[in-house]
Amino acid sequence: MEVIIGKYAGVCGGVKLAIQKTEEAVKNEKNIFCLGDVVHNKQIIDNLKAKGLKIVYDIKDVPVGSKMIIRAHGESEVIYELAKQRNIEIIDTTCGSVISIHNKVKKAREDSFIIVIGEKNHPESLSHLGFAGINSYLIEEEDDILDAYMAFEETGLSKVYVVSQTTFSSKKFDILEKEIYTNFIEADVVVDKTICNVTEFRQEECKRLSKVVDYMVVIGGEKSANSRKLAELANEICKNTYFIETVEDLKNICFDGSKKAGIMAGASTPDYIIAEVKKYLEEV
Repeated sequence: MEVIIGKYAGVCGGVKLAIQKTEEAVKNEKNIFCLGDVVHNKQIIDNLKAKGLKIVYDIKDVPVGSKMIIRAHGESEVIYELAKQRNIEIIDTTCGSVISIHNKVKKAREDSFIIVIGEKNHPESLSHLGFAGINSYLIEEEDDILDAYMAFEETGLSKVYVVSQTTFSSKKFDILEKEIYTNFIEADVVVDKTICNVTEFRQEECKRLSKVVDYMVVIGGEKSANSRKLAELANEICKNTYFIETVEDLKNICFDGSKKAGIMAGASTPDYIIAEVKKYLEEV
C-alpha cells in the first residue's frame, strides 16, 4: 500500500528540547523528579523512567533540596514559589511558546480579566490560569462563556484579554472567539490566538491528507490533546480513521482493497514509532 506521511507529523521543537533536557538531567543525576509527565507519550515516559526519572504529581512528594523538572506543558506560578520555599532546584523544560503566554497574561492581569481558551483538565491550560491571577476564567465550550461573563462583571474591570492553549483546535477557537465578542459586547476585548503555528499547520495538513487517502492513521498518546484533535479532524473527512499509540494497535485491522494510507502524528510521537507504522502499512 502507498503511504503518505504528513510533513508536520511527529515531535515538535518544544517537545524535542524538553526530552533532551530531561535525558541530560537523568544522565548526570540520580534523584531527578518531574511533576507530572514531561510530555504526553507513554513510550517516551517509560524510557525516561527506566533511566531513573521519578514522576510525582504533588510537589510535596519532591524532597526538600532535590532537583525537579517542570514539564513541557508548564506549571502555575505558585509551583515556582513552592519550589523556592522548599529549596528545590528547577530544571525548566516548559515550551517557549507556553512561557510566552505566561509572560503575556502576567502583564495583562494588572488591568484585565483573563480568559484562557483550552481544555479544562489539560496541564497547559491550567498553567496559564495559574499565571493569570484571580480575575480569570477557563473556557472550553460555548456554555462556559456566560459563566465567564458573570465572573467578569464581578471584577469591575473593563478590559478582557483572551489567550489559548497552544494545542487547542483552531476551528473551535474561532467559534469561541466570535461568541466571546458577542457576549462581551460592552467590554474592551483583545483576542490573542496563541495556538502554536505548527499545531495549526499540522491540523490543516491533516485535513488535506484525509481527502486523498483510503485510510488515515493518527499516531499519538491517549493523553495527547493535539493528537486527539488530529484524529477528530481526520475522522470528519475520512471515515476509515484510526487513532493509535503504536504499530501493535494496527495488527487486528483489515486493510483489504486499500491503495493509499495517510499518517499524521502528534507533537509527542517519536520518529521511530512513525517509521514502524509506515513500514507495516507498506507491507499490507
